[in-house]
Amino acid sequence: MLKRSLSYLNGVRLHVAGGIALLLLAAVLEITLPWPLKWLIDSVFGDQPLPGFLSWLPGFSADGSQLTAVFSIAMISVVLGVIHKSLNLLSQLWMIHAGNRMVQKLRIEALDQLYRLPLAFHDRSKVGDLLHRSAYDSYALQSLLSGVFAPVFSGVCISIGVIIVMLQIDVALTFITVATAPLLWLNIKNYEGRIAAHSKRFHENESELASTIQESLSSVRVIQAFTMEARSNRRFTKQTEESVQANLTKSVAELSFGWVIGLIMAFGTAAVLWVGARAVIFGTLYPGDILVFLAYLGMLYQPLNAFSQGAGVYHSSTSQLKRVFEILDEPVTIKDAPEALAPKTIRGDIRFDRVSFSYVADQPTLDDVSFHLEAGQVLALVGRTGSGKSTTASLLMRFYDPAHGAILIDGLDLRSLKLSWLRSRVSIVFQEPFLFSGTIRENIAFGRPGAGDEEIELAARRAQADEFIEKLNNGYDTILGERGVNLSGGQRQRLSIARAFLKDAPILILDEPTSALDPSTERELLGALEELMTGRTTIIIAHRFSTIRRADRIGVFEEGKMVEFGTRDELMAKNGAFFELASMQEESTAGKTPPASP
Repeated sequence: MLKRSLSYLNGVRLHVAGGIALLLLAAVLEITLPWPLKWLIDSVFGDQPLPGFLSWLPGFSADGSQLTAVFSIAMISVVLGVIHKSLNLLSQLWMIHAGNRMVQKLRIEALDQLYRLPLAFHDRSKVGDLLHRSAYDSYALQSLLSGVFAPVFSGVCISIGVIIVMLQIDVALTFITVATAPLLWLNIKNYEGRIAAHSKRFHENESELASTIQESLSSVRVIQAFTMEARSNRRFTKQTEESVQANLTKSVAELSFGWVIGLIMAFGTAAVLWVGARAVIFGTLYPGDILVFLAYLGMLYQPLNAFSQGAGVYHSSTSQLKRVFEILDEPVTIKDAPEALAPKTIRGDIRFDRVSFSYVADQPTLDDVSFHLEAGQVLALVGRTGSGKSTTASLLMRFYDPAHGAILIDGLDLRSLKLSWLRSRVSIVFQEPFLFSGTIRENIAFGRPGAGDEEIELAARRAQADEFIEKLNNGYDTILGERGVNLSGGQRQRLSIARAFLKDAPILILDEPTSALDPSTERELLGALEELMTGRTTIIIAHRFSTIRRADRIGVFEEGKMVEFGTRDELMAKNGAFFELASMQEESTAGKTPPASP
């Protein structure tokens, strides 16, 4: 996990190297900070001579005043402190910059992977969970660099330097100080597993919260319509309580870990005080020596305390990064073959050859489906809900691959074609059009981002959308709300049709494009849809038979099987499944027996 995290240093190595160099300089300088205190105690207030390299300081000559000497030492402390803090500041800025770039790279990789993962993965995943992983858990890279690596590296450098200087002052006191190290190590081993487990549980609960919020906000109309606000709030309250308890448990483990570290440090400090004070009393150490040693003791224990806090950050960060890496490690099953083809031309001849597919094992959604649609023809797929119509369209877009059989365009298996080539040659108009937050112009041009204004406006006119667009205050530059909530259903569908016109793909899929509209709006759109179908190989997934009047062939699905296939007249003459569906629809709309042809 750590090795994989460090791979994101590519591109920011210079910033990290600069930050490390500054940390090293700051650590060296920090080791000198206690010495002005020793000079003050032993050379200003005592009778010890000042080190030769400082003899030039004002106040330390034979006739110098004591106050001047104190001022000189105070100024040395100020200069050392300012330089030390400045080095730390610069190193932190460089590390933060590097960490943010690493997070940016990880987030981009995670989102790119989510784009490439098959719909089967997204079908079983929660949007809120994926959002939390890619947007928030990825920030753990920054925490690892700035909250673990930087303080640990700085602490190690300071600890090594401090121990070397301590040995120069008094070997016995140094050994007493270092004797606490095994106790600290045992404490770390005791707590690290618990902290890691609690961190993992907490972040999983936070991800569940994000999923609930996303789901609730995206379905707020349904919640209000069914007066489910109180129930939804109770569900959310229960989840927040679980998250609070998980966080408290994690915090107790981390604080207990820090408390034990502090207790060990307190006993170590007491032991040094006892032994050091005895040495001063018996004259084997100067008072300044023991003060400097105690200052170094604090400097040594400070990194150790940082190590204890860093252990909590480390386990929390690695738990989060593991969740992000799970996305990156998810296999991309729908991908280009090594020698994928991208033909220069396409006729649009479509063939399903004994295709079978299941979303769930042993529960076939399509079973041995075969049909042939010549280029430029229109095929209508009809049948009851869940019979396999939309799945057929999804397989043609290669959102999924069939378990058995093959799907061919112009005689080429879809799996031998480049995905980008295939999907750029197919336009789809969904039952519920999806519009993005942005202008009407941007939404129409979604399939062709480089399209000019004239092309966009022509597509809108062909989709019969220009009339309502021009009535808006800002016309094509009108900002749409999320999912186009400030437009009617018919207006949203017109923009979806305009998008298909602009894409101008040779193959068209109409996935029940009018089933959510009222009959009047449907009649208005049928003309635009029929123009859109002209000259294209079209598959219509039909709920209302009014949309299939131009169909050259009709395929009837029942429980994943295509039970009938032919022209409208042929199927009506059979008096079979299609006749029954047509009769039921006619009775529901007109209340009478259907005529010979729907």
